[in-house]
Amino acid sequence: MSNWQQGDFLVDVVAELGSIIPRHEIHKQLAAAVGADRSTMRDRELMSRFWPDREQYAPLTYSQLRACKSAGDRAREYAEWALANLPAPVALIRAHIKHNGDLQPAWIARWDRVRELCELIAGDKEAPPVIRHAARVVQNIQL
Repeated sequence: MSNWQQGDFLVDVVAELGSIIPRHEIHKQLAAAVGADRSTMRDRELMSRFWPDREQYAPLTYSQLRACKSAGDRAREYAEWALANLPAPVALIRAHIKHNGDLQPAWIARWDRVRELCELIAGDKEAPPVIRHAARVVQNIQL
């Protein structure tokens, strides 16, 4: 059973039995039946409720739409963006959301990591002086 099928099933079961059996208990019982965590079942139900119109976003995957959902009210905007930028890896979708739609070039994040490593090397008393000096030079480069 796919993630969407489980989510749709939970939506139906909660609609039918939710007034008799608490939602968390339904999640718990289904989780035990399929060998998953209760939070996984809750997530699948919430995803199915959030994306009842998911067919219009085919061929985006469950994981891609889950990443778009993290944008809240702007989720559909990001789903449209992901469709226009296939294959749109989940990490790229999340980065696009994090930067409010403005993606930094990948090298900027890599450069920041290099500078962080140089800070560690420059302060490492066991590193040879020439290496510590080179690390300080890299740290001081202004872009």
